[in-house]
Amino acid sequence: MKTQAGWWLGPLKVKKWLFPASCSFFFLLSVLMTGCFLWQYYLPKLKTGSLGPEAPSAPVRMCPQHPEPVPLAHPLPVLKEALEKVERILRQALSAPGLAAISAVVIHNDAVLWTGNFGKKNGSDPASGPPR
Repeated sequence: MKTQAGWWLGPLKVKKWLFPASCSFFFLLSVLMTGCFLWQYYLPKLKTGSLGPEAPSAPVRMCPQHPEPVPLAHPLPVLKEALEKVERILRQALSAPGLAAISAVVIHNDAVLWTGNFGKKNGSDPASGPPR
C-alpha cells in the first residue's frame, strides 16, 4: 500500500507548478498579442484609394474577337447511326402515359457524343419547351 500511495504523491507534486506556469505563460502571451495589436492599430495608414508610390498602370486592352467554333467530325460513323436509332426510340417512348420528358446523354472516351432532351418541362402546359 505504501508504494501505491508514494507513487501518487510524485505526480501531484509535479502538477503543482504546472497550472501556475501555464497560466502565467498564457497571460504573457495575451499581453504580447495585445501590444502587437495596438502597435499595428496606431501605425500611420495610407489614404483610401492610394496605392502608394506606384503610378497606376494603363488598362490592358483585350482582343474583342472570338474565333468561330468549328464543328467536329463524328468519331465513328457506326456510332452516329446507333445514336440516331436511340433518338428515334426515345421519341417513340414519350407516347407512354405518365411520361412528361426524357433526357439522355451518351459518353464515349470521356467525351459527350450525344445529348437528347425530349418532351416538355411542364407536362400540364402544352406550350412549355423541351427540358435542357
